[in-house]
Amino acid sequence: MVSSYDLGAIVFYFIFMVLLGLVFRKQVSNTSEYFRGGGKMVWWMGGASAFMTTFSAWTFTGAAGKAYIDGFAVVWLFVFNIVGYLLCARIFAPRFRQMDVVTPMEAIRQRFGAKTERFYTTIYTVTGLMGGAITLYAVSIFISAVLGWDIQFSIIITGLAVVLMTVTGGSWAVVSSDFLQAMLIVGISIVTFIAVLNNVDSVETITSHWEGDTLWTGMGIEIHEVFLLWVGAILIQRVIDMNNIGQSVRFLCVKDSAHARKAAYFTAALFAMGSIMWFLPPMWAAGSLGPLSEMYPQLGDKANQAAYLSVVQTLLPAGMVGLVVSAMFAATMSTLDSRINFVTASFIKSIYKPILNKKATEAQELRASKIATAVMGLIVIGCALFLNELRGISLFSMMILFAGLVNIPMMIPQTFCMFVKRVPDWAGWATVIFGFCVSIISNNVFNAQWVSETIAVPMTGRELGDLGVVITQFMHAILTVGFFFATMLFYKEPVGERKEQVELFFRNQSTPIVSPNGMEQSDVMQFTVLGRLTLVFGGVITAFAVLPNENSFYFAICGLFIMVVGGAIYFQRRNGVTTKVTSKLV
Repeated sequence: MVSSYDLGAIVFYFIFMVLLGLVFRKQVSNTSEYFRGGGKMVWWMGGASAFMTTFSAWTFTGAAGKAYIDGFAVVWLFVFNIVGYLLCARIFAPRFRQMDVVTPMEAIRQRFGAKTERFYTTIYTVTGLMGGAITLYAVSIFISAVLGWDIQFSIIITGLAVVLMTVTGGSWAVVSSDFLQAMLIVGISIVTFIAVLNNVDSVETITSHWEGDTLWTGMGIEIHEVFLLWVGAILIQRVIDMNNIGQSVRFLCVKDSAHARKAAYFTAALFAMGSIMWFLPPMWAAGSLGPLSEMYPQLGDKANQAAYLSVVQTLLPAGMVGLVVSAMFAATMSTLDSRINFVTASFIKSIYKPILNKKATEAQELRASKIATAVMGLIVIGCALFLNELRGISLFSMMILFAGLVNIPMMIPQTFCMFVKRVPDWAGWATVIFGFCVSIISNNVFNAQWVSETIAVPMTGRELGDLGVVITQFMHAILTVGFFFATMLFYKEPVGERKEQVELFFRNQSTPIVSPNGMEQSDVMQFTVLGRLTLVFGGVITAFAVLPNENSFYFAICGLFIMVVGGAIYFQRRNGVTTKVTSKLV
């Protein structure tokens, strides 16, 4: 059972995150500020936000449970996150910033026209809101089991905290909270990793639980070719997932092309560090602790998802569980506030302004943006409560399946359109529909079971699951990508306004945005405010070390790490202010 220290840590975290919205509310004067910080954010804010947007509570639950059972096999997912962001830093991140738009959907309109923009906006609205609801519901199940809270109470409290922060502070609050949350997750990861190492003679003590190749492939793999193909399929999926226009939002926030590149490198570095530290603790639990089903009977057959939590409760002092739960809230809040911000921005810029209120002033747009943010947040909370009533019946599985079916088809045109000019406007939406059909066929016709029966090779459940991923990803890589390029056969040179928009799209993304040397006024604000907030955040965590508690020095390690980061940021503000000018209007 959690202690009063744990509850204190959780309450502090909630209050602190909600106050962020109030701190940054004065920075929001227009929709550009509200949705992307006016394109003024420095690289370490954008990079931490990109990290938190990709990171999720699943890392501490589902991924940790996978490591508990299958060893290092799950690490491939995170290794390819690193590869994806390194490629992003090298090629895509600067181009994303140079698109010089407020929302990704505006870039879609430039590249493929208004019809495709509305097509994408509609799908992203549905999948974004339902995906947010699923995320909120899933983490509420786990947290209610750990803290003994009612699931509905967990859903409402978490959801309202996100809505309040996002409405008041917009993207400034979203990205700033992402930075603080990233520092909390890194700090917890460090102390948990140290605690495990302090309880073993060597790393081999942890890995000896797995024999031979099972350490790297996991259990249930007898046909190693299936595993290798799965690794290749995951590489394709992660690279496309991180390098498409829909994922450009965090790079639209930063101040110039160089900061966009640095942000992507910083994100890759955070995943590199985490890939080492996140998965040894649950692997240690597999060999050193008793059955998790006995420790967490309330989780039933999902008890392995508490593997990371079991390490924290076993090795770290009371109160640290509260920080881990807060970190899970952090990951959930990051996903939720980013989804709500993205969906609202798409609605305002793609539907409200061009269709519902064409004559809207900037003040009216900003007011509508705040109202829409609140409404979108309440819809997410309502959907999560509805999912709780269904108790996992068809709709829950259908929405997860639907997101899986359409995600890759949605991303493929948004990746290749950055470089391929000679495709018709309809290629943007037609490729998605074609890819959706490919997903259905790969999941229901030419699936893993069909392959196993056709080649007369029996497979384990794990192999069938991995092969299903392989078939879907490779069919998209060949057929859906092939369809997109095949539309070049029907290309006709656009004329008039459409020609100007397409040329603007390609001209912008090839034109670097360069800020002056030194610090601008907005830079000083970020270094000052985030530096102070990080110092306070780390200071409170460090203060837990003085409580009468065994192994309380772990709080000092976590808190001092965050304070060192905050101090380094705060003292950088002394570099001064330069004239606020860039080589291209932003």
